[in-house]
Amino acid sequence: MAIFYGNFHVHTVLSPCADITMTPDIFLEYLDGTNWISITDHNTARHIRIYSKILKEKDIKVIPGIEVTTKEEVHILIYFENIDDAEEFGNIIEDSLIIKNYDPERLGYQILCDKDGEFHKIKETPYLGSASFYTINEIYMLSKKYNSLFIPAHIFRFNGMITNLGFSPENIDVDGVEVKNKKELEDAQKIGFKNFIFNTDAHFPEQLRASCRIEANSRDFKNFKKAIFERKVIPI
Repeated sequence: MAIFYGNFHVHTVLSPCADITMTPDIFLEYLDGTNWISITDHNTARHIRIYSKILKEKDIKVIPGIEVTTKEEVHILIYFENIDDAEEFGNIIEDSLIIKNYDPERLGYQILCDKDGEFHKIKETPYLGSASFYTINEIYMLSKKYNSLFIPAHIFRFNGMITNLGFSPENIDVDGVEVKNKKELEDAQKIGFKNFIFNTDAHFPEQLRASCRIEANSRDFKNFKKAIFERKVIPI
């Protein structure tokens, strides 16, 4: 059993609300001491493969992820066993986004990097900050087809499941929930949630730090899932 230091809710320059500096080279600079993360851009998986390859240079392991916005405007973190599954799922979500065209000057640029991590082009459509036309129940059912983890993001904050819905749907068996501090953890426990993950929801370089330590045998999806279910994800 080893101790790893992680942050499993991280955005890149592809997310329109992320800072334009969230490039692979900045990740390499700021993730010092953090060796396990998840790339979770809004409603897309297009940067996971590129960032994973570059971050491997510093032995930083990446769990493929997507932060999906449901029809109810609820943010859900979906974690995958492999990049292929994440990309396939991401394509389904992109096709389902309600807003196709948008003003990047007002809502933020969606920047695609090339294989070397350099700015390549602007992704003009769809707007990745849009909601999907899939409901939270439909996203849940789709995620199970991919054997992925379904974890509602920042449940007590903006676009959180409890904030937006006021409850956890009875027919959805979440794999865990994301909380940010001790009070949120206690409030989530009172509701009845049992498994937790602690992240910074990084949109800026200074948020690229370890937010939790994980006891695991190795840095792969199986051990990530095991650590969540066995409550071996500890906030820092």
